[in-house]
Amino acid sequence: MDSDSSKSPRSWLPMVILLFALIGLLVAIAVPNFVHGGSTKLNGIINHLRQIDAAKQEWAIEHGLTNASQLNRVITEKDLAPYLLPAFTQNQDFGNPGFGELYLIRDLNQPTEAVLTRKLTERYVDSSLPKGTIIRLDPEAERQSYEGYEIISPDGTSKIYSYLHGVLTITNR
Repeated sequence: MDSDSSKSPRSWLPMVILLFALIGLLVAIAVPNFVHGGSTKLNGIINHLRQIDAAKQEWAIEHGLTNASQLNRVITEKDLAPYLLPAFTQNQDFGNPGFGELYLIRDLNQPTEAVLTRKLTERYVDSSLPKGTIIRLDPEAERQSYEGYEIISPDGTSKIYSYLHGVLTITNR
């Protein structure tokens, strides 16, 4: 009986070590997302712009607007409502502006824009974007099959942020 009781502490020790390792791994993953709030505010706005632009394209295809003369047609919030999640259409302000932005749909030739209605500050980024800043997807990036967006400051200066093969490039205009 003594030999059975001596094996028992040794058999649970690896299980306890494995349990602590698993808990440590989960904490290492969860804490940065909790502290930094998951995705950034800017990423949220860019994702909203992508959703609105995708809805514009789907609307245009379904309505047969493909030739150049029809691309200047202005699209309204009402046109896009069936193509967007209810979060975009249930509030009085289009796009559920949780980050202090106002969305301008514009026509099919122009990218959707988000105009900041208040200063946008990220918790763990050293910079902030002032009220009046315009954020839009870079149409050139879409044509060239890479991700990119443009930020236009209230004074008119513009920077294009492009991601190609995981590398960020910043271009001033």
